[in-house]
Amino acid sequence: MNIVVIGLGEVGRHLLSVLDKEGHDIVAVDSSRKAVRYAEEHYDVASIVGYGASEKLLKVAGVARGDLVVAVTDHDEMNLIAALAAKQLGAKHVVARVQGTAWSGWTEGIRYGLLGVDVVINPRVLVAQELSRIARSHGASDVVDLAQERVELVQIDLGDSRVLNKPLSAVELPPHTLVSAVVRDGDLFVPGGADVLVKGDRVYLIGRPEGVLAAERLFSKEREARRVCIVGGGVVGKALARELLQQEATVMMIESDLAVAEEISGEFQGVQVVHGDGTDGALLEEEEVGTYDLFAAVTRADEINLMAALLAQRAGCKRTATIVQRADYTSIYRQLGIDIVLSPRTVASDQILRFSRGGGIHSLTVLENGQAEVVELTASPKCRAVNKPLHRMNLPRGSLLAAIVHGDDVIIPRGKDIVHPGDRVILMTTKDARATVERLFRPRGE
Repeated sequence: MNIVVIGLGEVGRHLLSVLDKEGHDIVAVDSSRKAVRYAEEHYDVASIVGYGASEKLLKVAGVARGDLVVAVTDHDEMNLIAALAAKQLGAKHVVARVQGTAWSGWTEGIRYGLLGVDVVINPRVLVAQELSRIARSHGASDVVDLAQERVELVQIDLGDSRVLNKPLSAVELPPHTLVSAVVRDGDLFVPGGADVLVKGDRVYLIGRPEGVLAAERLFSKEREARRVCIVGGGVVGKALARELLQQEATVMMIESDLAVAEEISGEFQGVQVVHGDGTDGALLEEEEVGTYDLFAAVTRADEINLMAALLAQRAGCKRTATIVQRADYTSIYRQLGIDIVLSPRTVASDQILRFSRGGGIHSLTVLENGQAEVVELTASPKCRAVNKPLHRMNLPRGSLLAAIVHGDDVIIPRGKDIVHPGDRVILMTTKDARATVERLFRPRGE
């Protein structure tokens, strides 16, 4: 594919690292010579220094023959203009990222066809939606909706649990659920029936939402969060408060900017707004943060989020969550005891990368820093995987057909189940198995 990436910040560099490994022809664009020099030194890309929304620059970048143009600078309007201009110049697919408050209501996380741009994503709203799903779960540290919310993927870190030290074949999972992956000592594997779960494992469950909720009760002793404290009244904080109010949760928000705090107090009648510093331990004690089920630090400053969450943890709060701009720090935050760590960069990248794959992909979720992927796609009538039972599909080791959506039915497949042309399928695949899985589901001749 011919791909143009405009904006080489955190998201742009992450996209380059993935796209470069996949062998695409990439043009990287940024107004900063330093950012462009970094891209040239680390990735096999052509590069241009300049204003990414310039018609002249876009023509030089070759967007007219581009299969995908991605605009992910820190300036929302520039991203929209660059994407729209690229589309007008002939690019097949264009994606723009927006982050500001002005666009949060327009996108609802993802918006297709906004102002003529194929896809506009607001990762901050998407992160808030994910946090709200985690709040209503029973102990999950990550929740991903798939197949238009008919399938759910959840991540649970095992503490004391009834499923420990017994083979998976002996664990009575609720109907319509699977253990799709296990992470042990940092390494992900797709388990078999003989594998045994141990304390400290990270488990990925997948299945119908009602089945997954029942499975969460088996794997975790946690319950849904009915009382939530939010630090930060920006895009993420507001979107999260709105979602939690719909779930009838009790919400308190701590905001350091008086004008913002007063604005939120007027906008959200059901939210208790406290003007103060979320890293003030005395304030957290005074507001009895230790009595809350979930504490979510969602400001734009990583250091504030980390410190606030650690103080809330010390105050006795049951579970803590933060967002982190530098996704590389996720593992460090978890080592420090933060239960839930989400990155807007990762959310944005997952939404964008599916366009680099083609083949009718609806969603793509990257797990454990690229060790595995969960891919949702439509089975083509011309692919090798259709019209044969699962046990004859020859899926490679390290892969799993996790769900088949056939019309209104969601099937968690067994050996005799068949993928029909036009079915939506959800696949878990490790990095080593991905190429073989793609060949099975790619139409013959492509």
